[in-house]
Amino acid sequence: MSSKSREIHRILGFFDGWFIPMAFGVLTVFVCIQLLGFLPGVRAAMDKVEGRLSVQPATVPPTAVQSDSAVVTLTVDSLTSALGVEVLVNGRSLGNFTTNQMRITVREGDQIQFVDSTGDSVSISVDTDSDKLLLPAPGQSIQLDDSTRQAFLPAAEFM
Repeated sequence: MSSKSREIHRILGFFDGWFIPMAFGVLTVFVCIQLLGFLPGVRAAMDKVEGRLSVQPATVPPTAVQSDSAVVTLTVDSLTSALGVEVLVNGRSLGNFTTNQMRITVREGDQIQFVDSTGDSVSISVDTDSDKLLLPAPGQSIQLDDSTRQAFLPAAEFM
């Protein structure tokens, strides 16, 4: 073997002995930093240092889990005409009007129904103190008479 060839092998041995392990070490550090970036606390700190907006997504419970409810006040124009009007929520009877107002609690999707057994003309209006309740809307009214003995309010809907 020539001296030139020995010199090249010695230089390559030096590179193999030092630079390849150093390159492997640097690569390992870079991979570890990337993996740490997946942790939310570390990611927020990295974003803060870089001056980026860091927003963690809020957890929103599904509609079925939400416990929005509101008190709805049903007011009749004539108590004598409303004595035969039965109020149902989701098909369950809450009873007939005994005064000119009835207060009921509704939740998302509840359906309010009125069934008139007498056929007398009666007007029922809706009022609520909840800002979150979209439907049934305050001021909405239902008219029952001999030709319309059953009526529904829109299903309760919250914002």
